[in-house]
Amino acid sequence: MHHQGPTSWLLQIPFLSSDPHYININAAILVALFLILLGVLFSRILKKDSTLVPPRRVGLFSVVDVFLDVLYNMVTSVMGHHGKEYYPFIATIFLYVFFCNLIGLLPHSTSPSADTNLTFALGICTFVYYNVKGIKAHGLAGYGKHFLMGLGLFGVPIALVEMVSHLVRPFSLGLRLFINLHIDHMLVLSFSSIQAWLVPVPLMLFGVVVCTIQAFLFAILTTVYVQMATEHD
Repeated sequence: MHHQGPTSWLLQIPFLSSDPHYININAAILVALFLILLGVLFSRILKKDSTLVPPRRVGLFSVVDVFLDVLYNMVTSVMGHHGKEYYPFIATIFLYVFFCNLIGLLPHSTSPSADTNLTFALGICTFVYYNVKGIKAHGLAGYGKHFLMGLGLFGVPIALVEMVSHLVRPFSLGLRLFINLHIDHMLVLSFSSIQAWLVPVPLMLFGVVVCTIQAFLFAILTTVYVQMATEHD
């Protein structure tokens, strides 16, 4: 989804490209820089307050803390206590997808998640990660036996199907995220052109819900793939 570039504030940032074709890249870079800044800020807050008592006021720290706590419970419920090892990657994927989704709701902006370049890249990152963790957990030969489903030579046809299924996963992950976010932001933009203030408000609130759900879905699928690759049963 591309806007008419010059009207977008994403193309007017000094250290980023002003080419409309790179508007999604600009947005993706801004989200990455924002998360780095957020990480540094949170690190300082945690060092000052070692008791980790949640603040009484609702703010960015408390909101993100709630999301990450829900995500942590989800990861550990799927993977058990071993989920702690993989939680940092899954939480990073969740936060990046979440804020990439949200930035598209800002006026004269765009969502990197509505571009297949980013969604497929995230899918490939997840694919590489869970396969590397699977090989690390079982060894190359042991991980290969997973595809045989414990059937020995009789499992070779199943293994071939499983390999194809694994190769499709990064594209299915990316395509699912791309389609959902593209449709959501297109609806908001379409109604915004009809009535600039009243109509888009409920749609934008719905868009926030969609952005959150899609980030959680991406994180949940990543968790399931990691769990399947590293389990010893």
